[in-house]
Amino acid sequence: MSLGATALLASLLAATPAAPERLVRVRVLERLHPHEVQLLGPGHYLVQANGSSLSVDGATVAQPFLVPEAEWRVQPRGEAPRRYTGSLSIRALDGELAMVLVLPLERYVALVVAAETTPGTPEHALRAQAVVVRSFVLAQGPRHADADACDLTHCQLLRGRGVPTAHRTRAMAATLATAGHVLVLSSGAVAETPFHAACGGHTGDPAEVFGSDVTGAAAVADTGCPAQPWGVKVPLDRFRAALEPVLSQASVPEGKPVDFEPGGLELVTGKGGYVVRVVATQTGRSARGDAVARALDRAMGWGAVRSGRFSFRLEGGAVEVRGAGLGHGLGLCQAGAATRAARGETYQAILQHYFPLASLR
Repeated sequence: MSLGATALLASLLAATPAAPERLVRVRVLERLHPHEVQLLGPGHYLVQANGSSLSVDGATVAQPFLVPEAEWRVQPRGEAPRRYTGSLSIRALDGELAMVLVLPLERYVALVVAAETTPGTPEHALRAQAVVVRSFVLAQGPRHADADACDLTHCQLLRGRGVPTAHRTRAMAATLATAGHVLVLSSGAVAETPFHAACGGHTGDPAEVFGSDVTGAAAVADTGCPAQPWGVKVPLDRFRAALEPVLSQASVPEGKPVDFEPGGLELVTGKGGYVVRVVATQTGRSARGDAVARALDRAMGWGAVRSGRFSFRLEGGAVEVRGAGLGHGLGLCQAGAATRAARGETYQAILQHYFPLASLR
């Protein structure tokens, strides 16, 4: 980031109302499994994992190794550099570096908004996203043993590179415009607010899909999001291998085989057409629809089975999986929110549409 952009972001951060700052701990770079990184900021360090020992510039050090709040250029060996602004806590675990970025809540929210949305997203859609991101991280509590969140979509996406400066600046502005605002349930608890890329015309019911009623969301029609149909053919052997691990072992008659042919599987659908459960009709073995969708998508190399609204059809030696939308379909629909904001809806109205069982506070 240029010095001018850094100064602009710093000035925006300085505008945050004075209050005790909530810090968020984020596991970063875990997917890369780094064993060596170079840190460049106020200091320059070479950090390496040697089994369970940690070395800095060739000398073994006590763990965790802490670097202070600053803008850091983090260069994993053999990978493109990342840039993070915050403090870092680093440990060696089984020959890999476990790196935790610690940063103020509103900065974290802004970085996630920038990572989870696309340049050109209308202002009030960004504001709605900021409230949803903030609510999610505050409601969830620590999702990892040493951190509140990770930088992957398993928690909320946070990138150390590749986000245009102008988009990061707009995301920060939207965050500050909603600073401190969260969605709250009637119980007073902060809502665990999910979001997804595109619902394809209708969101799902979290109570049906996740078995949870703590999100404040509901199944609602969304004319602002087009159907976005998709389809993929999964080889039958791969289809069977993907479903075997996720189908539950409960109520399985001893010695009775499972029929993994599409004709032997019942898709139990809920509101909006989302698959709630997939049931092997001969045995009663079952799995959640979203778990089946993820398993099939993993089997096809990701990006093929795109949502929890799908159907099966046997065609030759393959299973044709067809569906609509992108993501689990619960809570905030980013495509729909962008359309609503472009039509002039405020972020308050957008949030009320997708989270009718929660209030903004």
